[in-house]
Amino acid sequence: MKETRLFFKRLTRSALFLGLQLLVISVSMVSADIRPASIIKLPENERVILIEKKTQTLFLYALEDKELKVRLQVPCSTGEAYGTKQESGDKKTPEGIYFLNDEFEDKYLSPIYGEKAFPTDYPNLIDRRAGKNGSAIWIHGTNKPLKPMDSNGCIALENSNILKLSDYITLHSTPVIVVETIDRIQSPLLVQQEQDIELMLDQWTQAVENGTYHEYLSFYSPDYLPDIQWWEAWVSIRKAAQKTGVALVPKRDRTGIYAHQGVFVVLFDSFLTNASEKILLGKRKFFLENINGEYKIVGDVFQTIAPRFQTSNFPLTAAAGTLATPVSKKESVIETVKLWLSAWSAKNMDQYAGFYADNFHSDGMNKKAWVNRKKALAKKYDFIHVSGQEFKVKQTKEICEVSFFQEYESSGLTTQGTKKLKLVNKGGLWKIYRESWKEK
Repeated sequence: MKETRLFFKRLTRSALFLGLQLLVISVSMVSADIRPASIIKLPENERVILIEKKTQTLFLYALEDKELKVRLQVPCSTGEAYGTKQESGDKKTPEGIYFLNDEFEDKYLSPIYGEKAFPTDYPNLIDRRAGKNGSAIWIHGTNKPLKPMDSNGCIALENSNILKLSDYITLHSTPVIVVETIDRIQSPLLVQQEQDIELMLDQWTQAVENGTYHEYLSFYSPDYLPDIQWWEAWVSIRKAAQKTGVALVPKRDRTGIYAHQGVFVVLFDSFLTNASEKILLGKRKFFLENINGEYKIVGDVFQTIAPRFQTSNFPLTAAAGTLATPVSKKESVIETVKLWLSAWSAKNMDQYAGFYADNFHSDGMNKKAWVNRKKALAKKYDFIHVSGQEFKVKQTKEICEVSFFQEYESSGLTTQGTKKLKLVNKGGLWKIYRESWKEK
């Protein structure tokens, strides 16, 4: 009985493969006005890999003469179980929009992966949010005869075809879109989606350049809070640079827009410019959803970070520090100190702690002990108000010493004196690593 089931399973898969040619021919005979709904915008000189599980076919699309054309069309093999991947070991191939993050030659591979292999970034942010797990979903070759739905979840190709495909792949940039069935819609609908998303991206960029914190956050879903630790430092550098006549302008280039089941993935090269210089920050990736008729960001990550900023958590502020004039650096450190005073006065202890470097040390205390003592004072006193004036700055390339007259008042203590702070530039952000106080 077991042998009979196995026979029919193999017969079904063989029949599926025999029918591929007819299905693939019908797929190719599509009007130029009808395009895959997954490919909204493709950057110049970029390709997109589109895998249709139903027909076990891999398509490679490219933009030629402003038309989307198939450059490669080959059979593939996906997971032996039907449906989209949910968990490790379910032998299903995930469906969604992914990117290839590495490349391995056959000398580094076990025979199961053939002559070349490309790991994908599954599970992505959307997968993890949906509770999906698993790993090691690759596009790879195979040293055995290719059969439909014969992998553990990877996308397998004949060795000759994985080698052909490799010529068109750019790591971290070429999207891999996996679907059960390719949906096709009229080009004008895709053009409208592209225009709407491009407009939203332009407005988001303007908010970074000149907007307020609330204007910036308005582009994000209420259910997703992006990392905004960099915002205050960016605004202070931005304002200081403007005072000296330097405009720091974010730019984007080579924007790709892709879609799958209501999720839109946008990938673009992110830059920061002034009048004379343009600095690449890296590749930035947005996940978007259309919420009540508006595109909102539900995920925001750097796909890659430019080598010069890889030691920084915040490439934008790091680049701003290099593009701003020395005067703007002086102004930015004073602005940082003022924001630190405001956080202390507001008893916002999480924000307050963020102004200190990890190697902070003062009065025999490290950062953790120092912040814990301040938290205890914030709980003890009904109010705290700290202000500064007569700021004096001594600076080198990466270190600043700020001294100023400080007035401190709380429900338990009032005092005045000279405060001295030593700050170090960490990835474009000024962090306090020494602090001293002399009462008047």
